[in-house]
Amino acid sequence: MRSQIPNIILWSLIGLALVGFTDSAYLLAKRISGAPIPCFITSGCDTVSKSPYSVLFGIPLSAWGVLFYLGIGFLALLYIDTKNLIVAKLIPFATTLGFLSSLYFVYVQKFLIGAFCIYCILSAIVSTLLFALGVVVYRKLK
Repeated sequence: MRSQIPNIILWSLIGLALVGFTDSAYLLAKRISGAPIPCFITSGCDTVSKSPYSVLFGIPLSAWGVLFYLGIGFLALLYIDTKNLIVAKLIPFATTLGFLSSLYFVYVQKFLIGAFCIYCILSAIVSTLLFALGVVVYRKLK
């Protein structure tokens, strides 16, 4: 018999997804409006956001981030509602994809752009925490 995923894990996924969604939505709003991104701690937010690496298939990475975080939150809520194992199995897959993407984007900031965006770093931290929770979900499903 498989273990059920604890509610604390699911609500933590939802909370982190909300943080990531807010971060990405803020960056997307700044991108659409063309307004500068105020940067603190680091000084490269506009450099990163205006680089050619900030777009994937013609869509800003911040829009992809909005979709990613909405998806994680949706999966966690859907599992809470249905207890469907297929939904639960998608969580570790999705969080791994987000984590690997974040690793690549941090690499791009460091080695290809040479600047860091604090909002992008926040997203990478959130993705890493989501990945850690995804590992917990995966282990509960084994």
